[in-house]
Parts: sequence; structure tokens; C-alpha cells
Amino acid sequence: MPDKIDLVACTKEDQDQILHGLMEHNCTAFEGRPLETMVVDLSRKAVDESGALVGGIVARQYLWECAYVDILWVKKDQRSKGLGTRLLREVEQEASANGARLIHLDTFDFQAKEFYEKQGYQVFGALKNCTEGHTRYYMKKEL
Repeated sequence: MPDKIDLVACTKEDQDQILHGLMEHNCTAFEGRPLETMVVDLSRKAVDESGALVGGIVARQYLWECAYVDILWVKKDQRSKGLGTRLLREVEQEASANGARLIHLDTFDFQAKEFYEKQGYQVFGALKNCTEGHTRYYMKKEL
């Protein structure tokens, strides 16, 4: 008879432990690479002269030659000034220097699809009605 197992909400520490467990499993596919070398945080933030946060990018490189952009955000009054491009380029350059050959991300039709296309990203998949009436695009770029 199986043990009683409850499903409950996660804390940030729980999420980290879940990610650690998955990465530990993934290491078996890469012939013993140490877990601590499997993920490199590429995240950056943009701050103004007062130190206030005006934008940022959350990205990771999985050392199987692939990087992923989870979040790119620029404060409304800083948009269309090249800051998003700078943040994205910084991540792409660091990932490439670390040996990445591909970077990918996702965005909705009401977010930044055209911006990413201008940066050289191509749609490789779309999920229609992911939010009713909207499409979520999956995009990639060869580095």
C-alpha cells in the first residue's frame, strides 16, 4: 500500500529543491558533469543614475549549448531607447562566449514578438488561444 502523499503549495525554497532534483537527473544524460556546472545564470538588471531598477532580463544557460530567456522587461518610460536590445545582446554575447549555439524564449502576441524578430529571432512554434484570443509564440536564434 502506497504512503499517503499530500500536494501542497510550494515555497521559493521548495521550487529551488525541485529544480535541483531535475538538474541532478539531467546530469545523468551528460556523462557525469557536476550539477553545479549545468546552469549558468545570465540575468542582468538595468539601473538608472539613482540606482532605481528600470529594466532587466532573467536568463539561464543550460550547458548543453542552449540558453533560455525567461523574462525581459523594460520600464515603460525607458522603452524605445535601446535598453531591451542592450539587455538581450548582453545575454546573447555571454551565452555565446560560454559555448551556447542557440537561445530561445517565448512571448505573447501582445508583448514583444516584433521586437524579437528585429533581433533575429524566428518563430518555431505557436500556441493559439493560450490565453483566449491570443497566441503565445516560441522563438529561437542561432548564436
